Amino acid sequence: MAKNFILSISDDYPESYWLKIKMLSGEESGVFKDGVAVSKDIKVCFEGSKRVSVSKLLSYDFFYSDGPNLISPRLYELMKAENISGVQFVDANLLIGEVSYAGYKVLNVTDKSPVFNLKESVSEPLLSYLPDGPRWFSKIVLDDETILSSDVVRAEEESPVIVVTARVKSIFENASVRGVQFKD
Repeated sequence: MAKNFILSISDDYPESYWLKIKMLSGEESGVFKDGVAVSKDIKVCFEGSKRVSVSKLLSYDFFYSDGPNLISPRLYELMKAENISGVQFVDANLLIGEVSYAGYKVLNVTDKSPVFNLKESVSEPLLSYLPDGPRWFSKIVLDDETILSSDVVRAEEESPVIVVTARVKSIFENASVRGVQFKD
């Protein structure tokens, strides 16, 4: 049985529910992809489309954007209660139309680990003139032997990839967290 899982967008997450990030304090949104803690002074707002059903959008716990991931107040409380490691929660407002919803958090993954089985994963150089440089993975296979340094990590091999322990998967599934799925 797999010990670690890739956290990804659920198949039923509508494209119209993708949010737009506004960094109100001037930083670049890429600061959340580095796998390190950020300043608590960062001010962030996410905007949803005015044409979506607010009640259906707010029924999700995990939101995708053109920047970092956003989580609901319910998922924040669950993760805090379960003491899930490797994450930092940054306050964010969710704006839909003219209404602002508080209590939402940016899920900032603050730990990185090598997690790919490089022999079974399929990749190619991102830049042909740098064959030993960064790679693009068309198939990711996790290393079954990897013990994560935290409950949630960014893949050292490809930082947008978030990997979680079986414990996190179980917590999310038992709480019926909406917006995510797990791949091993």
